[in-house]
Amino acid sequence: MKILYEDQHILVCHKEAGLPVESADVTKKDLESLLRRHLMEEGKTYLGVVHRLDQPVEGILVFALTKAAAADLSRQVQSDEMEKVYHAVVLRQEEMKEQGTLRNYLLKDAKTRTAKIVKSAGGGAKEALLSYRLLKENEDGTVLLEIHLKTGRFHQIRAQLAAAGMPIVGDMKYGNAADRTSSRG
Repeated sequence: MKILYEDQHILVCHKEAGLPVESADVTKKDLESLLRRHLMEEGKTYLGVVHRLDQPVEGILVFALTKAAAADLSRQVQSDEMEKVYHAVVLRQEEMKEQGTLRNYLLKDAKTRTAKIVKSAGGGAKEALLSYRLLKENEDGTVLLEIHLKTGRFHQIRAQLAAAGMPIVGDMKYGNAADRTSSRG
């Protein structure tokens, strides 16, 4: 855990890959518990989880340190005032566009803890919308994408990119084909 910024209202930190943001298992290390220990040392007691990243993903997260900050940050997330930008290294498609939009319906499967692409809304499926832009082409057949979520669904980026034939490299749940990149280089 690396704290990038902290004041009396918010805390911004880098989450390492593999570390869950929250865990129901008190014996497992998670980011929320690590931050709570840090805050207790400073005499602070409140920590509001505003948004999350999947466990295998690394990135920057914002946490609230007061109830007022939590309410304001949650409002910003809900009203799309908070811009969240993601980067992912994916396998390159043969006919890949420089930029594009993916629109699907995702259904969360509680048994397998995955999101499935389905044909239409209904039965719990929700619309998932994201846009992407190619930032860099790598010699090993992968590309770096910049991704902007228009909706925030369970495993949305991972599921939509894999369904579009652009699995995230190293994603064991949605993109096992991504592990073949080592044989391309």
